[in-house]
Amino acid sequence: MRFPNGYGGIVNLGKKRRRPYGVRITAGYTKEGKAVYKYLGYFTKRQDALMALAEYNLRPYDVDGRNKTFAEVYELASTAAFREASHQKIAAYKAAYKKCSSIYNVKISQIKTAELQAIIDNCDTRSLSALNNIKVVLHTVFKYALQNDFIIKDYSEFVKIDNTAEKKKKTIFTDCEINLLWENKDNFYCKVALILIYSGFRINELLTLKTENVNLGEGYMQGGLKTKNGKNRIVPIHSRIRPFIEDFYNTENEFLVTQNGKKISYCSFRKNFYAKLNNLGISHTLHECRHTTASLLNRYGANDTNVKKLLGHSAGDLTKDIYTHVQLSELAETISLIP
Repeated sequence: MRFPNGYGGIVNLGKKRRRPYGVRITAGYTKEGKAVYKYLGYFTKRQDALMALAEYNLRPYDVDGRNKTFAEVYELASTAAFREASHQKIAAYKAAYKKCSSIYNVKISQIKTAELQAIIDNCDTRSLSALNNIKVVLHTVFKYALQNDFIIKDYSEFVKIDNTAEKKKKTIFTDCEINLLWENKDNFYCKVALILIYSGFRINELLTLKTENVNLGEGYMQGGLKTKNGKNRIVPIHSRIRPFIEDFYNTENEFLVTQNGKKISYCSFRKNFYAKLNNLGISHTLHECRHTTASLLNRYGANDTNVKKLLGHSAGDLTKDIYTHVQLSELAETISLIP
C-alpha cells in the first residue's frame, strides 16, 4: 500500500521484535538529500500502526514532545503554571507531585486514564485537599502537553476523586483549651494562637502582616489575603492581645510577627506550632483558630455583617475601600465580645 507524499509510512522491523511495525514520518533531509525519519511508535499489529499513522495525520502533534516523560513535562509545566502561586501552594503541589512517582518515567503520550486514576485510588491519604492537589498537578501537566501538541487528548479530565474521601471535620478550641493557652502565654506559639483566635486572621495573613499596617494609636491592624473581601481588611486589636501586638511591634522589622527580626516561613511555623500544642495536650489545626473566632462571636451575639467584615467574607457593601471611624468602632465592639 502506497501512502501519499508527506503522509509517513510503516516499516516492518523484523519478526524477532515484539512490536515489529514502526510508524515513521519524514522530519527533514540531510545535505545529501537523504530523508531523516522520526518514529511515532512501535506496534504489534499492522492495523494498529495504520491507525496511529492516520491519527497523526488527522491531528498532528509534536513528535519530540510526545516522547517526553511525565516528569519532564511537569518541569516545563510547573515553571509557568505555579509562578504566581503562594509558597504554601507550591509546597502543596510539590507534595502532590511526589504521589505521582509511578508515572515519572512514562512517556506522556502513553499515559491513559487508568494510570492516572490509580494514583488517586492508591494514594495513602484520604484528605480531599491532598487529593485535589494531585488532580491539579495531573491536569496542569496534561493541559501543558495538550497546548504544546505533545498529546491529542487530556486524560486527566476523566480522573475522579472517590466519594469515600472525607474532609476532616473542623472543631473549635474549647474554653479549657483557650485557658490553657493563656496559662502558657509566654510561649511564642501559644501567643500566636491567641492572636489568631482574638483576631480571626489566617496564619498566612498574620505571618505576612507588615509592621507599617499596624496602627497602635487607633488600635487596628490592616491585612488579609485570599479573597476580594478578605484582602487589606480592618481588624481591631482586642484588648487582651494588645500586649502581644505591642511586644511584637518593631519599626525596624518589615513584618509584625518575626523570630529574631526575620520573616517566618509557614512550613517552619506549622511544624513547631503543632509540636508545642501537642505537648500541651491540644490537637487542632491552625485554621481551627479562625473557626474558633467565628464560633465565639456567634456565641456572644455578634452582628452577622460585622463578623463577615472581620473575617473577610462576602457581605453586601464590603467592597468599600475606606473604613470610617464609625465602622472601626463597630468592629472594635464586635471583636471585644470575645471575653
